[in-house]
Amino acid sequence: MFIELRGVEFVNKGAELMLYAILQELKKEFPNAKLVMEKSGRAPIAKQRELGILTKFRFSRHKKLVDILEKVIPSALLNAGGYVKENQIQIVLDGSGFAFGDKWGANKAGSRLADHIVRWKTEGKKVILLPQAFGPFEDEKLRAKMKLIIDHASLVFARDKISYDHLLGLSATKTNIKQRPDFTNLIKGDVPAYFETSKNEVAIIPNSQMIAKVKDAGEKERYPSLLENVVELVREEGFAPFFLIHEGESDKAIADVVNKKIGQPIPVIVEDNPLKVKGIIGNSKAVITSRFHGLVSALSQATPCLTTGWSHKYEMLLEDYDYSEGMLYTDMATDELRSKIKYILEPFSSNAIKIKLEEKSLEQKNQTKVMWSEVVKMIAQ
Repeated sequence: MFIELRGVEFVNKGAELMLYAILQELKKEFPNAKLVMEKSGRAPIAKQRELGILTKFRFSRHKKLVDILEKVIPSALLNAGGYVKENQIQIVLDGSGFAFGDKWGANKAGSRLADHIVRWKTEGKKVILLPQAFGPFEDEKLRAKMKLIIDHASLVFARDKISYDHLLGLSATKTNIKQRPDFTNLIKGDVPAYFETSKNEVAIIPNSQMIAKVKDAGEKERYPSLLENVVELVREEGFAPFFLIHEGESDKAIADVVNKKIGQPIPVIVEDNPLKVKGIIGNSKAVITSRFHGLVSALSQATPCLTTGWSHKYEMLLEDYDYSEGMLYTDMATDELRSKIKYILEPFSSNAIKIKLEEKSLEQKNQTKVMWSEVVKMIAQ
């Protein structure tokens, strides 16, 4: 069996963590399955091979040539070279995270799934959208694309109530739409040998989307200032803050800007392995994050945390853990921000947070296990 993985990659650590989570479950349930990805700048062949993943024999710029080669080159020969024909693929798993909504547009929804899914279903392929954020869908072209996806997918999992409602707004009668949590909560982190907890106590995870995705010019300007205040207030409490980079140069650029503005720069940890990023988060005294999967990794490991956010997915995730007090806003007064930071760092309140998050994390992990049982049953049918 050949299973194609879409929407996961190796640059964004959240997307890569989702890839590891998928591999963990599929190798356990379908040990003989061959996993396939498309080649891209964010998913190079060398990285795929490190994980034993094959490459889809599809290069859009040379589609006609590929169509000819697929007909004349035997599948076994291509497979031996690490490539897989599209007609060999039986299952498509999409782990996009957040790619279907007005912020991303109809073209992305089309290239990711909608422009292919009717043909795939005709060919007998099963398409499953793993838990992710969806919506809103105000654009009519996007709504049409999403209806195609919903009508032809085997399963569609929304990871929060707002996303679920957005999907039901497109097709309220569809029984293939379900709500389940983010599925990286079952993956265990791995603490890197170089990480010193005494020198790196409070992780600050920046996110360039806090500037790129918000429309309010004032909010774009306030975000770096918020991070400056966070650094100083963490130090005020007697703890050692550090930047943890969750996705590439754009996030690091924000850390560099903040470091230039504060009197004493703080360490910047750039870790390529998402399991080690999660390990660092789990071994920090607290986390202040703007990356969604940085928040998932903190909550699921019962690490006291705070978050900013640029979409509904952050507030919905906090709601899943009954932890709405973990939300930060860029226009928050310094006294309120100080109070929030004290809350996650002072021993009594920090311990209370850990106890609550441990209980809620167990509930979320159990829901993820239910989701995987549904996926496994669909694949096996």
